[in-house]
Amino acid sequence: MNGLRGRGTQEWPIAPMKAITARAVPAGDGWSYEPKWDGHRVLVRCTGDVVDAISSTGKPKLPQWPWLATSVRAATDRDVVLDGEVIAYDDDGRHTFQSVGRADRDHAYVVFDLLMLDGEDLRDRAWHERRALLEASVRPISPLTITPVSDDADVMEAATRAQRFEGIVAKRASSTYQSGRRAPAWVKVKYTNAQEMVVGGYKLGEGNRTGSFGSLLVGVHDDEGRLQFVSAVGTGFTERTLTELMAKLRQLETGTSPFAAPPKLPRGAYRWVRPELVAQVGFLEWTEGGGLRAPVFLGLRDDKPPADVTREP
Repeated sequence: MNGLRGRGTQEWPIAPMKAITARAVPAGDGWSYEPKWDGHRVLVRCTGDVVDAISSTGKPKLPQWPWLATSVRAATDRDVVLDGEVIAYDDDGRHTFQSVGRADRDHAYVVFDLLMLDGEDLRDRAWHERRALLEASVRPISPLTITPVSDDADVMEAATRAQRFEGIVAKRASSTYQSGRRAPAWVKVKYTNAQEMVVGGYKLGEGNRTGSFGSLLVGVHDDEGRLQFVSAVGTGFTERTLTELMAKLRQLETGTSPFAAPPKLPRGAYRWVRPELVAQVGFLEWTEGGGLRAPVFLGLRDDKPPADVTREP
């Protein structure tokens, strides 16, 4: 993962721990519950006056969001490594994935874990211990906040559904932080159908999209690691995203299909691209044939490695 490391007191960058996906929220003693934020995963390290921020794939994020440095330093005078999510708000005050990265949107950093404190590696400590240290050492000062938690799944689910969150995350209170792993001690449940898809090509645009693309050709990896075509996604684009995406697609064009079984399309109506872009796609449901019903483009992700994209339950 781009040189991300898993263990060690002074290691940086650090590979984040990830949750598995489930259809139902786990219940019982020993679980705590958080909202599932719809943004970009970012880890921040503060050592003295030096601040670094990276995506979950190890890409530097301070050039894009320089406010992270001042907001984290205002929230703590300790040396820390924080795990959280950068979110952005739409005109209704609701955080949406589509708003992240837009210059005309207010952003925030939602912190949900503390990995190191004053040089001590906390990842072998239980989640509830890390949470207590997080609350004691970091002050929520806008635009930085600390994600709320509850021991009551029903209360958290009702609140997150009412506020139109993407879903809920359940964490075992005893869980250690398993860097670079997708572990069952963390479970995410989504309320809406949306997931990452790898862009493997595009259809050429027609009409008012002449000179651009008409739809993205997207897929997911199967159990053998082969990229399987899923759907063409032709809605959800603004003029700005069409322009920005077209520039990226041209740079990635190749003569070889990245799909194990390329979709049947008229010759000359499409272009293949190297499978390096990950798109967030919303949809109504999976079809019996393994496609998507009513897919819509929500945005690009730079915090998800293409090789890790598979069909979620």
